[in-house]
Amino acid sequence: MLPDSGTAELIAVAVVAALGLVMRWVFRPSRGRAAVQARPVDAARSQSLGLLTVIATLPRQDALGVRARLQDVGIRSSMSRRQDGRFDVLVFHGDADKARVYLGP
Repeated sequence: MLPDSGTAELIAVAVVAALGLVMRWVFRPSRGRAAVQARPVDAARSQSLGLLTVIATLPRQDALGVRARLQDVGIRSSMSRRQDGRFDVLVFHGDADKARVYLGP
């Protein structure tokens, strides 16, 4: 039988504490909390929208209507909220001309 000096318990507590620190480091969010709470990028102020092009800037209900019309003809679209409260309707570059012709002036 081993002497009861408390070293086994001390080692067990140290191992659990070390595992807790490692788990906290491994499973922490990849972005800081400030980045998660930041507002989305305003499409009007962005230098590059990647593969997307703004085809209309409208109030929310009108933008939803435009998206529904585009979906009816098979054009994929998305919306981005601007800082002034209006919404940009975005489509892929390849569909931009087709969307503009379909929506008209």
